[in-house]
Amino acid sequence: MLVMPFITEYRQSDTLVIAATGFTNKLSLPVDVFFREAGLSEMSSIVISDPSKRKMLGGLSPEFPSFFDCLDHLRREIACLSPKKLLLLGSSGGAHTALLLGHLLEANYVVGFAPYPYLSIREISRRNDPVSGSMPRVVEALDNLSGDVKKYFDLRKPLAEWNGKTRYYVHVSRYNRWDYRRALYLEGLPHLDIVAHPYSLHSTASSLCRDGRLKDCFQFPYKRTVTLKDLVLPAVELKSRFSKKIRRIAATVSGQG
Repeated sequence: MLVMPFITEYRQSDTLVIAATGFTNKLSLPVDVFFREAGLSEMSSIVISDPSKRKMLGGLSPEFPSFFDCLDHLRREIACLSPKKLLLLGSSGGAHTALLLGHLLEANYVVGFAPYPYLSIREISRRNDPVSGSMPRVVEALDNLSGDVKKYFDLRKPLAEWNGKTRYYVHVSRYNRWDYRRALYLEGLPHLDIVAHPYSLHSTASSLCRDGRLKDCFQFPYKRTVTLKDLVLPAVELKSRFSKKIRRIAATVSGQG
């Protein structure tokens, strides 16, 4: 199926939303569902999809052969629409794109869900990140990109120098070990908040949507509302982890593990 690199919808709104989809061309949820549940359906939007899974850093061929061609296209669209507020968002693989573009385009806000904040083989290896085993072809394809975009691989470097405008929010599942560790890679960067939610799935946005909380992520400045679920879910998660560990021990003892 042909995937359009940029899908633009113009609406009577003073806000432009640029959304970078993940590796399945979704925002954890189908794009239309995400926009509806997040309360963004009435805003002008540009949805970015990269079937190559290179997070737009290799361009979106053939019309936009380089990352910088993509960047210029987005700048022209922003200039044409002249929005009062620019919002970038992305989930999973698209969250890296959203955070980087938000910085370069000087967005008002960036909302990222469960990002992969570093892409270089060196950093992936240094941190023993399992992504090298789960997505080796993606890692290799990124490593083969030209040197002029590799400066954007590890987000700590560009985001360390604040652009004077953008506020970043990174939402992550607290009980997904590697997602949480990846999010903490960005800890301490200027004007960037890490918001840990009581979930264990990689699809943080889907979990938030299920609990009616996705829309809250787009109320700025974001304020975390603590509910009974925040108090109960950690206990449930710990119980689940404990039960799994007991089952593994039992299987090992019985010779089945």
